[in-house]
Amino acid sequence: MKRLYVLFDGECSLCGRCREWLARQPALLELVFLPFQSAEVARRFPAIAGLHPEEQLLVVTDEGGVYRGPQAWIMCLYALRDYREWSQRLAHPALLPWARRACEWLSENRFRVSGWLDASPVREA
Repeated sequence: MKRLYVLFDGECSLCGRCREWLARQPALLELVFLPFQSAEVARRFPAIAGLHPEEQLLVVTDEGGVYRGPQAWIMCLYALRDYREWSQRLAHPALLPWARRACEWLSENRFRVSGWLDASPVREA
């Protein structure tokens, strides 16, 4: 595995800030960021709409693996040099339920959190 395609909500300020943060980190794997609303996503991954990318982060590997929600975030951390060890900790059965709850809360409240981060208008979920 050499590349991860990170499918994010291009209309969400929180998602945009997370994308910017990820892009600034030293990475061990190439991260390719694609807003799920883009024509590029529809062209590259024609069946992706069935996985409801509007609900949670999706990551697709260059080997065809698909990760959703907390597993997608863990894969993003796995790609980063300084956070790979954390990804392995969060993937452990003892911490995965916590990671799942945190990711689900953020996904469900991302527009509200975006409003806290950004004074520009954002649509309500």
